[in-house]
Amino acid sequence: MIAGSLVSLRFDLALVLERNLELACSLFYAIISVVAASCIVCALLIGFSIGFLGFAGIDGTTAVLGWSWLVLVGLGVVLQSWLIRSGAFGSISVAIVSNAVITNIVQLAGGVSGHGIWLIAGSVAGQAAAVLFYVWSIVSGTERPVWRWRTFSETSQLLSQYRRFPQFSLPFTVLSLLRDRAPIFIIGAFSPPALVGLYSQAWRLTHFPSGLTSAALRPVFFHRAATEGLTAQGVAVDRFVRWLLLASSPWIGLIAFGNDALFNLVLGDQWQGAGYLAAVLVFPAALFTITNWMDRLLDAVGRQDVNLKVEAVAGLTSAGILWTALAAGGSLSLAVLLQSGALLLSYLAFIWICYGIAGWSRSAFVQSLCVATAVGALTYVFLVLVALVLPQTVVFIVGAATALFITIVILLMVRKELQ
Repeated sequence: MIAGSLVSLRFDLALVLERNLELACSLFYAIISVVAASCIVCALLIGFSIGFLGFAGIDGTTAVLGWSWLVLVGLGVVLQSWLIRSGAFGSISVAIVSNAVITNIVQLAGGVSGHGIWLIAGSVAGQAAAVLFYVWSIVSGTERPVWRWRTFSETSQLLSQYRRFPQFSLPFTVLSLLRDRAPIFIIGAFSPPALVGLYSQAWRLTHFPSGLTSAALRPVFFHRAATEGLTAQGVAVDRFVRWLLLASSPWIGLIAFGNDALFNLVLGDQWQGAGYLAAVLVFPAALFTITNWMDRLLDAVGRQDVNLKVEAVAGLTSAGILWTALAAGGSLSLAVLLQSGALLLSYLAFIWICYGIAGWSRSAFVQSLCVATAVGALTYVFLVLVALVLPQTVVFIVGAATALFITIVILLMVRKELQ
């Protein structure tokens, strides 16, 4: 998966920003050549290490399927960037949904055989369907990437104009992936597998909303910043940040109040302990919901260096604190609490820096953060009072209904305001 996100060397981001159609066409095919070259290198590495792969239990068929998936992912990234450049977000959504549906159908159908290779075969089938739909959308669109022959020297000169992307965005992507997965290995080094599972479950559930905002907002704001400029996005960003904070605040209060009891009620007693971890992780997760699409705003103004620096500090600090606390003999609960504190500070710093670079007023963000904090705190206090007179299960139902009502009202207000 890491290789799949890196085969384009992140030149695909440059394609969205290039507004000159002739240059964009040349860059499109130049990036495809980069993907092809990267995949050839990967194929050679697989060939040279086939003995080691066999020792690790990976046979030739699995390796070929994995490499095929890698090629399709690389091409898909480039094709998707062209569609983002054109603002064809509907086509991108259809392709992603088709990818997921076909992947799961093939995996489930093949899973009857009990052979794990169908997991990879399903991924290849889904990715192939997405790539084909991308190609069809581009060919049927108004702006098509027209081929013009360029020599190797000309292609190299063209790519060198966008070298800041492999220089900064490439290591930024690597650090982002490491920051996301490193805690699993750190916890696994000091704790039994059961605690690794608890942490992983808590992380996934609390960070689920951030995946939605990343998919919905990142390409749209990237396209708008590339076409209209970053300064013009200030009002829209302020609105989204305010409503995202307010919509998430009652849920934060509910999760913080529910703790382990809420997790046990929803998932079962076998997840005892995950609720506390979720109650701690939900705070940085809420801010990550806001920051995980802002890196594209800095890409649009050529400040990828800021993305890299902040990500390096956030990753090293949060992972370092987690490792230090566990190595010193601290409990997982304490270690995750300290990790969450570090992530919370780094996300706040990132938002603060983004607003400063874009030239937006920070006062609106501070006000929104204070109001959201108050709403979350009031939700928590309200549930504490309700718990004095109602059974625990009823309290959770009341809390979920309250949070859902607030979220629906906010979403309706957002719809009216942004029309």
